[in-house]
Amino acid sequence: MIVEFEVLPGTAGLTLTRVTHILVPGHGRDAGGTGLTPGGADRCRTAAALHRRLGRGLIVCSGYKSPVDGKGTPWTSPGAPGETFRGVPEADLMRNWLVAAGIGESSIRVERHSVDTVTNLLRAEHEGHFGDDRPVAIVAQAGHLGRILAVVAPRTLRRPYLGVVVPGGAPENPLARPVSRLIVAGLPHDPARAITTATRRAERLWSLAQRLGRRSYH
Repeated sequence: MIVEFEVLPGTAGLTLTRVTHILVPGHGRDAGGTGLTPGGADRCRTAAALHRRLGRGLIVCSGYKSPVDGKGTPWTSPGAPGETFRGVPEADLMRNWLVAAGIGESSIRVERHSVDTVTNLLRAEHEGHFGDDRPVAIVAQAGHLGRILAVVAPRTLRRPYLGVVVPGGAPENPLARPVSRLIVAGLPHDPARAITTATRRAERLWSLAQRLGRRSYH
């Protein structure tokens, strides 16, 4: 069966035929912190189909958990025996989904420390998870991709990129785009400092956004 993909433009002139790698940003975890949300599973499904179509490159699964996600009990990955996480990181959950779907383990990389969209892309890019500088397709629902392509990717990636739309998905939180703009504003050029700065901002701003969101319903 031929799967058609909806592509959103990123780097000028880049087409899907020139893409090598796939980036799957986290989409949250279930109520116990040990499973994917339905939207996260949908991202994996699209990423798996795209990887089969491309027949090359890596799938980089990126994400630990949101700064406002306190779910889960202590967990240690066989891939990171010296670290303990609260619940299972989104990246490991996505990797497990992909392996169960038949994607070879050698084609998957896990970035399990980022806490939001900005740090998803910063860490995936600057920690060497792709292994080279070839073009990437970012796989997410349309609402999230709009923010990634307009606000986040131009300030975090150093490779050509485009977006591949995951079907379905609810509209984004209206606070999401302004929060991401604040996180990426004036980040240091040094990658390590940029990651540290973005992580600190994300933790503060997403906690504030959650409080503001709650107040709007009272």
